Amino acid sequence: MPAPAGMIPPCPAWHFRGMLKTAAALLIAIHAADATAPEWLHLLPAGQFSGLDGRGPYLAPDLEALIAIFNSEGRKLPVDENHAIDLAAKAGNPAPARGWIVELQAREDGLWGRVEWTEEGQRLVVGKAYGYLSPVFLHTPQKPYRIGKVLRVALTNDPNLNFLTALHQREESEMLEQLRKAFGLPETATEADVLAAVASAHQAQQETATHAALVGKIVEAVGLPSGTSGDALVTALQARGKVTPTEAENAELRSSVTSLQSQLTTLISNHARDRAVVVVEDAVKAGKIVPALKEHMIARHMKDPAEVEKEISLLPSINSGGLGGRKVPEAEGGGLTDEDRQVAAMMGVDETTFAASAKALHGKGN
Repeated sequence: MPAPAGMIPPCPAWHFRGMLKTAAALLIAIHAADATAPEWLHLLPAGQFSGLDGRGPYLAPDLEALIAIFNSEGRKLPVDENHAIDLAAKAGNPAPARGWIVELQAREDGLWGRVEWTEEGQRLVVGKAYGYLSPVFLHTPQKPYRIGKVLRVALTNDPNLNFLTALHQREESEMLEQLRKAFGLPETATEADVLAAVASAHQAQQETATHAALVGKIVEAVGLPSGTSGDALVTALQARGKVTPTEAENAELRSSVTSLQSQLTTLISNHARDRAVVVVEDAVKAGKIVPALKEHMIARHMKDPAEVEKEISLLPSINSGGLGGRKVPEAEGGGLTDEDRQVAAMMGVDETTFAASAKALHGKGN
C-alpha cells in the first residue's frame, strides 16, 4: 500500500556495502563479544538534501525547532524495522519497536537522537543484522519542502538517505582512529596506510620471533642458562674470547681444521673426477677421444674442465668419418696429416702417441 502523505517510505535499492577489509574491522571482530549498539543515531542531515528516489529537495531543517517540538510533546520516538509501523501495522500485522528515541541533539552534521534499545533491538544491531537508518518525518506539501516534525526512524539495509551516518560507521571510524594513534600515524592516514602499518608490524614481529629463536639456540649451544638475553650472551662470548686456550686445545683445534680441510679437498677432488669421467666417457662414445687417451683427458679435465670441454666440442667425431676411415702409416709418429697434428695439439698429446692410438683404433675397426 502507498505510504502516508509526507512520509518517506522504504527506500529503493542501493549499492551493497561489503565487509570492511581493514584493521579496524579486524579489531571490531575481535572485540565483538563486548560490542554494544550505538547510543546515538543520525536522524537528519544539517543542510538541504534529497532522497535517492528523487524526492525533495528538503530545505535545511531547523534543528532547534524540531528539538523544541519533541520536548514539548514529551513522547519517545519509536525505532522499528523496515518501516513496519507505516506498512505492516496498517495491515494489522505486528510492528514492535526495537528501540526508543528519548533525546534529540543538534550537531554540526545534523540531528541526532539518543536511543534506548529493547533487548531484541540490541541483539539485531550488535549482530549487524541492519546497517543503516531511514527516518520518517512530516513536511510541507509544496516545494521546497520544509520539515516540520520527526516521527520515527527505521532500521534498514536499503537507505534512501545514504549520507546519514551508518549504524556501525562511527564505531569503525573510532577504531581506525585508535589504530592511527597506536601506530603513530597522522590523522590524515588512510585505511590503506593503516593496513600497511599493520603488515609492517606483523613482519617485524615475525623477525623478532626468528631472532629470539636463533639467540635461544646459541645460548643452548654455548651452555648458558635458558632465557639468557642477547646482551648477556654477547658479554659471555666476549669473555670467553679473552681466555687464552691451552696448548692441548690449540693442537686439537689445528687437528680438527686439518681434518676438515682434508675432507673438503677429497670431496672437491671426488666431485671433479666424477664430472671428468662423465664428460670424457661421453666424448669416447661420441668418437671424439680414443679410449687410449681416456685417463689422460680425465686428468686434464680435473685441472681445467672449461678448457677441456671446449676442446672436445671442437674435435671431429671419429665415428663420422674421421680417423676411422684413414690408413695410418706404420712408421711410429710419421705420416700424420696436418689435421691429425692439429687434433693432437688441441688434445695436448704428442704426435707419436696420437699416431699409435689412431693405429690401434684403426686395427680394431678392421
